[in-house]
Amino acid sequence: MKKKVLVVGNLGYVGSIIDKILFTNNIEVYGIDPNWFSNDISENDYVYRQWNDDFRKLLHNKEVWEINYDAVVYLAAVSNDPMGANFAQVTREINGEFCIEAAKKCKELGINKFIFASSCSTYGLADNNARKENDEINPITEYAKSKIFAEMKLKEICDENFEAICLRFATACGSSPNLRLDLVLNDFITAAHVNNTVEVLSDGTPWRPLIHVQDMGLSILWAIDYQNNNKFTVVNVGSEKFTYQIKDLAKKVVEFIPGCKLKISSDKPADSRSYKVDFSLYHEIADKKFHPKYDVDRAIEDIYSQVKALNIEKDFRSSSKWIRLKKLQENISKSKMNNQLFWINNN
Repeated sequence: MKKKVLVVGNLGYVGSIIDKILFTNNIEVYGIDPNWFSNDISENDYVYRQWNDDFRKLLHNKEVWEINYDAVVYLAAVSNDPMGANFAQVTREINGEFCIEAAKKCKELGINKFIFASSCSTYGLADNNARKENDEINPITEYAKSKIFAEMKLKEICDENFEAICLRFATACGSSPNLRLDLVLNDFITAAHVNNTVEVLSDGTPWRPLIHVQDMGLSILWAIDYQNNNKFTVVNVGSEKFTYQIKDLAKKVVEFIPGCKLKISSDKPADSRSYKVDFSLYHEIADKKFHPKYDVDRAIEDIYSQVKALNIEKDFRSSSKWIRLKKLQENISKSKMNNQLFWINNN
């Protein structure tokens, strides 16, 4: 019998990859997504049933919860630091508070597996020692703080009948049906292609671990079947081999794409989000077939292939089609006119 999995946030940059991975592994996928950021993928062939609405409105919808899910995957998020800075309250709501409401709903209904997409950004500004899961965290953005809030509350509600797995992902990258260009490697490659320049808007010294969205999908597939006697797991997901200083990541892109120039703003202060991460626990508890497959060279090739096939404007960082903050602001502007897209109660 097929497993049934509900993916909250299944049409986004990561979710649209995960839908296919679960489907091709004989899992019946159900999806919830308001489709705020879609590039024309309101539905897909990998989902058995789709609800195109804000999860906050569907939390108590009987049709959503009449299905006997084997697991719920919570991807829904205001998904980066610029959006968190501009929309602090809604970041706390969607990334944190409603994640916990969803988990409580699962526990109430006897759905005993809850998978939460957390982030390595919770480590914040750290020294050069690779951070392990039980090391001190130092979240410095609303996005990171919301993820830690959810982790802490999930731990409180876990018991012998309810298990939560928090996947602390490295910084995402890679091609996707719902492409984002506001991620560091995706941005560098796009700039190299359309402007022949890779510009680092800091001194480039911060460390950043990365992970391809395909590898994120593999880890979620792993988590669906993983069993932990402690019933609560936090695990870093990524690879030491895909950990770079920002300036060296930019250099890799310039080396790959001929004719590009590198510009590093050495006169500007360092980005405060700098951290190395220890991924040994994931490599220990997950079978090798679930370990990250993409290194930086393969990831660059993958992203570049998609970017070349798209008609991307030179000022892509100003485009709501590719930049999540711009798209969210555009949606809010439209909702003020017709009040149909979505609601945000923001401070």
